[in-house]
Amino acid sequence: MNATFMNNPTKLTVLSSLLAALLSLSAQAGVYQYSPSGSGPIPQGGTVFSTEFAIPASIEHVITSVEIILTFNDKASLTGDSTGIQGLFNLGTDAGDPSKGFFPDVTRTSRGNRIYDLTFSDFNGLDPNNTWALVLWDNSTSGIENGLVSWTLDITAVPEPVTEALICFGALAAGTKLTARCRKRRPPF
Repeated sequence: MNATFMNNPTKLTVLSSLLAALLSLSAQAGVYQYSPSGSGPIPQGGTVFSTEFAIPASIEHVITSVEIILTFNDKASLTGDSTGIQGLFNLGTDAGDPSKGFFPDVTRTSRGNRIYDLTFSDFNGLDPNNTWALVLWDNSTSGIENGLVSWTLDITAVPEPVTEALICFGALAAGTKLTARCRKRRPPF
């Protein structure tokens, strides 16, 4: 680059912003898989079963998708509506925190009709470092008490573009300043 371009702050800002944006687009997604403890019977009659899992502040990314896999001991109450098992999946423990309700359905299960796989986009763009809660209740009267055998939480996340862009912009600006200083100190030939 020529010296005129390198000493023009407006052009330098535009160039570094474009470079930072391009670099942030190539950010790699990470998949974080958790198998929280917490299983047990889901009593019929609307009694609530709940379990929580806290993710420590270790993921420096924002969510692009969340998947939960629930394994039940029976398919009797997987009706897909309010007459069977219902669930609520929360991110955070405050009343206003994001949550998503769902109805496990036999037609959306696999492996012996007991595993329910559900992907949520409602949490996209949020910070995953928080307490995740799973709440289940069974409104059926089948006489067969379903139980949650296990559950898995998969979070796909990418680095936050703003943070990556600021880092790239800062590095480019510092490199440009250093180059300009070195050129000023160099004796003319």
